[in-house]
Amino acid sequence: MEIIQDSHLTETEEDFCILLVEGSGDFSGNPVKCYMETIAREKGIKENDPYLNHYIRNLIYREDIQAYIKKLRDRIDQDVENEILRSYIRSKLIKLISECAGGQYTDRRGNALSPAPLRSVANNAIKTLMDLTPGLKVSKDDDDSDPDGNPKGLTLNVIVPKKPEKSREQLALEASVQVPEDNYNQ
Repeated sequence: MEIIQDSHLTETEEDFCILLVEGSGDFSGNPVKCYMETIAREKGIKENDPYLNHYIRNLIYREDIQAYIKKLRDRIDQDVENEILRSYIRSKLIKLISECAGGQYTDRRGNALSPAPLRSVANNAIKTLMDLTPGLKVSKDDDDSDPDGNPKGLTLNVIVPKKPEKSREQLALEASVQVPEDNYNQ
């Protein structure tokens, strides 16, 4: 997350707002604890000061403080929304990869189709997943070969299925359907 700064606020006022919005445990949403940790500590205000609540109320109702708190909350909402979307896209990509990597498809006549297009889709999905997921980046060395001189990288071997051999019944059916060429010449 990037740090949002407001030029009108002091550093301790910004710290108060950040602690109030992003703080953990007892600090998040607790203006008294946040005030005591930041501004009161700097100014030397004690917890038993009779005007403590007045100081906090005046601080929180300032327009610049409210605007900064709103900026922080909007940023958090956007970050959470982005993470939910990334998670959804990751799950869909993983499903697509597993479906395309092992899929066996046939055309309308029952002939096996080449798996190359599906593997290409799976490859692109893997690349996209690697871009979305930090830590999955493959480091690139200056030398793109291993110690034996073989190139590094991902190698895919595409196997194109053979044309299916026709059974005796299919050959007999085709022979019976064929019309002799002599009938066409008359």
